[in-house]
Amino acid sequence: MEIRRKKVSVSQRTQELFYRNRYVFLAFLVPFVLMFLAYAAAEFFPFGKNQVAVIDMYHQYFPFINELHEKIQSGGSLLYTWNGGLGTNFITLLSYYMASPLYFLTIFVPDAYLMEAVTVIILLKIGFAGAFMAIYLRGIHGRCDCATVAFSTLYALCAYVMGYYWCLMWLDVVALLPLCVLGLNRLIDRGDFKLYTITIAAMMLTNYYIGGMVCIFIFFYYPVLYFSRTEKRGAKTCLRITGKAVLCSVTGIFISGITLIPTFLNLQNTYYIDSTMPEESSFYNTVLDVLTNSLPDIAPTVREGMPNIYCGLLCVLLLACFFLCKSVPLRKRLLHGGMLAFLVLSLNWNKLDFMWHGFHFPNQLPYRYSFVISFLLVVLAYEAFLRIRQISQRQLAAIGVGCGAYVILAQQLYEADLRADFVYVGILLLILYMAFLAVYRMDRFNKTLMCFLLLVVVGGEMLNSAAIAVETVSSTNRDDYFAESSDMKKMVKDIQEKDPGFYRIETAESTILNMPMLYNYPGVSEFSSTVNGNVSYLMAQMGLEAKDEKNRYNYVMTTPIMNAMLNVRYILSKGKPLEGEDALTLAGGEQTSSLYQNKYDLSIGYMVDQAAINEWAEDQDDPFIVQNDFVMCAAGTDEEILTSLEEPEAMGSNAILGEWVDGYLTCEAADTDNAATVDLTYTAPKEQQVYVYAETADAESITATTESGRSITMQEDCGAVVSVGKLAAGETVTITIQYETGKASEIETYAYGLEQDVWDKAYQKLDDELLEVTDYSDTKIEGTIQAQEDGFLLTSIPYEKGWSVEVDGEKREPQTLCDTFLAVPLKAGTHEVRFTYMPDGLIPGILVTLCGIGILVAMSFLRRRHPLKWTGGRMSNAGLELSEVDTAASMSAEKLDDSEAAICSETELKSDWSTKAETGQQDRRNARATAGGQGNQCVKLKNRQDLQGQHVSGLRRRRFL
Repeated sequence: MEIRRKKVSVSQRTQELFYRNRYVFLAFLVPFVLMFLAYAAAEFFPFGKNQVAVIDMYHQYFPFINELHEKIQSGGSLLYTWNGGLGTNFITLLSYYMASPLYFLTIFVPDAYLMEAVTVIILLKIGFAGAFMAIYLRGIHGRCDCATVAFSTLYALCAYVMGYYWCLMWLDVVALLPLCVLGLNRLIDRGDFKLYTITIAAMMLTNYYIGGMVCIFIFFYYPVLYFSRTEKRGAKTCLRITGKAVLCSVTGIFISGITLIPTFLNLQNTYYIDSTMPEESSFYNTVLDVLTNSLPDIAPTVREGMPNIYCGLLCVLLLACFFLCKSVPLRKRLLHGGMLAFLVLSLNWNKLDFMWHGFHFPNQLPYRYSFVISFLLVVLAYEAFLRIRQISQRQLAAIGVGCGAYVILAQQLYEADLRADFVYVGILLLILYMAFLAVYRMDRFNKTLMCFLLLVVVGGEMLNSAAIAVETVSSTNRDDYFAESSDMKKMVKDIQEKDPGFYRIETAESTILNMPMLYNYPGVSEFSSTVNGNVSYLMAQMGLEAKDEKNRYNYVMTTPIMNAMLNVRYILSKGKPLEGEDALTLAGGEQTSSLYQNKYDLSIGYMVDQAAINEWAEDQDDPFIVQNDFVMCAAGTDEEILTSLEEPEAMGSNAILGEWVDGYLTCEAADTDNAATVDLTYTAPKEQQVYVYAETADAESITATTESGRSITMQEDCGAVVSVGKLAAGETVTITIQYETGKASEIETYAYGLEQDVWDKAYQKLDDELLEVTDYSDTKIEGTIQAQEDGFLLTSIPYEKGWSVEVDGEKREPQTLCDTFLAVPLKAGTHEVRFTYMPDGLIPGILVTLCGIGILVAMSFLRRRHPLKWTGGRMSNAGLELSEVDTAASMSAEKLDDSEAAICSETELKSDWSTKAETGQQDRRNARATAGGQGNQCVKLKNRQDLQGQHVSGLRRRRFL
């Protein structure tokens, strides 16, 4: 019998779409609103002066997003940026930190409200996690109501999201995981590969790091999903379906090749690429530690601590029900139990943990894959909830008593680590959930009302969790973060209009480690996981505030040698003027901030003697000697620019000091119950610019104070050469080291004075042969240079394989200074030089992406031409017919009354089919007959619905509106 569909308007279709997916939208809205309320309670702007940027988001993520925001508004290149790191591969930064399409929507956001836009993006990602989880649960179980929304909220606001929401680049993958696993289920059951392939590609594109962890999870979870099915398929079918899963996984990864391949190649330059597997095994936490961390009212891990696996007390209770439920096949229970055991072992065994983190141990933020455990817990808990009637009252009571006893025990075992109200909150939630489950399983009350009550209780629990998380993660002051932002950006804009050439700008005191990207100026500093390890190593050797294992190099007020070498022409000062710096002249200012010009500025490229490339010894302990050697090699002079001050006078409080030998001083704490302090005093032999360096472990603070009262704060976790200004003859400067309580360690310290006349002569020689930049862009530098004699054109461009060099129109093989800076040999004479950048691997990456898209299109075409081969062979026809029945059932269930008693409800049809498929008691012919019978029944109900027509349609429209 042919069913004729009535034509409906676009608005009617839109209303039907919203109504049909109303619980999916609610699953988005509930976690979004709960997290919004937690932010509002914490007085986030506009409800107060706080903001979401903390820890690395404060120093890294927001400045990077600000740089992307500036690029998409100005039309800049996404391949490279000069704004940070002396120049850095932007596509690598993009693929790790900013590849979410949501960031590109900030093109419509004014600069002043970008932080608020980022906050909303975090809320959107949390909301999408809830919505996608609801889609997964509906797709697997055919049911979507307030209970589905409740379980989706448990996933969207799990402890992983709450502890790491400030790592907003990870949240896209967390949100996409349910869709990925849903696609994998469809691939196994029906041969439908599109959703799985596309979500794998989307995860790898938005964040390859966490996306890679999901790929590891899928590798182990696929056999659990496949063998949880009870129907007999045989080895041939298993190989065919597994082959399709592998093909789809590879295709998804291929589609992400446009960013994945350039990023992989660029990461070879980073410090962590050399990490090796630990030789000895070790275990982190006890099982009780992990169990306790799955209970409510516990602060999430933010930087160091236990794994974040909490996803609601309801999941803990229903997990026990899942393993007690006899209607769940024993094979499925055993496989999922083994998977959970493996994941918990991964949280404890260092070798598995090393593997999950991409074969290296992370610097803080442990267990970055723990969200997959929360996902699995919610999935199993929801299935147990649907079968709760099969759990006896006695079993349920035993679970409740056992859980309550452990809450009380945990309070005794971990009292120092738990909140004061831990027991009260835990017991209260336990009573509420146990009462709900006991009543719900009796099926005596309206199910819609009961599911709504469950959503209310879950919402209360997760709101409490969100509030604790926001308090634990903390916040920063918005006014302080943007205090001089408008002034700094105005000064940068003004000076770039007055001086349009290529040069670098830096900030005298960097309170934010990525200031160049925050204020959009070409600068030196960079702090990121993708920072060039060779550059950070060389900068540390020369005395910049840097350390390769800390993934950063940060500008400080250093020597004129470093400023000249790095092409720093202008220096910004936030909040206070710079004093005692002869090399700087005031060039402008805005209210409390000032702009200074450095008179010892070299171009981005300058000629050096061949000795600088071949003979410079950069691997020495003393950074002042390293700087001296560079100038002597580059300029061909034998005079030292920086000369050492005499041995310091050392005094200690609660510290046992040894002898000072070649810059090193032994130090031990005399009393481990008190803090040790060490003062090192240097005396200037004559009037001159003085620079100091100090480095030690376990320091709480390091300051350098001159006799005239000038004080400079030095970084306590890595050494740096800093200027203390111009000292008079006999004037002293004291380095004060305040140690942590009970700790002290060896001190490395130096103080040098600048020989001004010697430096002036050396600088004049280097300044005579500069690259005059005639044109530049994000990926290009062009200029002319007149070399007086044969030598090397040395640049301050960090070397990567993506750079190509042309001299007078001919390609040249680039060389490097210490594998760090780009250099090219030149003969005497005038030359036209062109440097161009194309990320290494970008073209192959584009080709691989096109190949992946081609494979996906080809698979789609073949599936249409040969549907039986792509839907699982022996169950293909039944599968197709069932799919049609599902569609008819969905249409009928939405158009009939909401009551679960409707014969054609989507839930019952899918449940009937699932039961028959799992028990294996029906062959293909019976399956087709059953599906066909259900389809005919749905047609009859559809005809009856047509007769009811206007009445039901009008009632539903009124109910919707």
